[in-house]
Amino acid sequence: MEINKLGHDEAEAYWKLRLEALLKNPEAFLTTYEEALARKNPIESTAKNLQAATSDTYGAYMDGKLVGVVTMLRNGHEKAAHKADIVAMYVTESARSNGVGYELVKKAKHDAVLYGIEQLNLNVAADNQAAQHLYKKAGFTCYGLEKNAIKYQGRYVDEMQMVCFLTDQTNNMAKACTIE
Repeated sequence: MEINKLGHDEAEAYWKLRLEALLKNPEAFLTTYEEALARKNPIESTAKNLQAATSDTYGAYMDGKLVGVVTMLRNGHEKAAHKADIVAMYVTESARSNGVGYELVKKAKHDAVLYGIEQLNLNVAADNQAAQHLYKKAGFTCYGLEKNAIKYQGRYVDEMQMVCFLTDQTNNMAKACTIE
């Protein structure tokens, strides 16, 4: 397995995997498959997003094929520049249970430290036990639950809010999480 930061050259592969994610796991994402298909010039806009100054998207490759992705969005506001969000995490079904998701999060955590990020936040569907297990293994802890966070086809999805502190807080209120 190889983990790389994605650039504009990987836009088409990313877009195909993103569509798969939206189709197979619609409850996990705010964007719907239909909304994604309606985008104008999706490969071009994806390439632009992959080069954005405030985000990094990482891809996992197995046998030369993109099988997983995750994006880290850094906060541009001075008062919140110590935080970033983990979003758009997806691993194709055939690559699950191989440590792909863990390695993607590990890479995002590593780079977050290099950027001076102190805290990573994410939301995960409350009924997605596999994803919760992955994030807990990667050092995240739950700090809240948003009821009815997503409504899709008449069904509500609750989301767990999770955090990983990358540095020991000066007041020792939070446990530091380690990068393995």
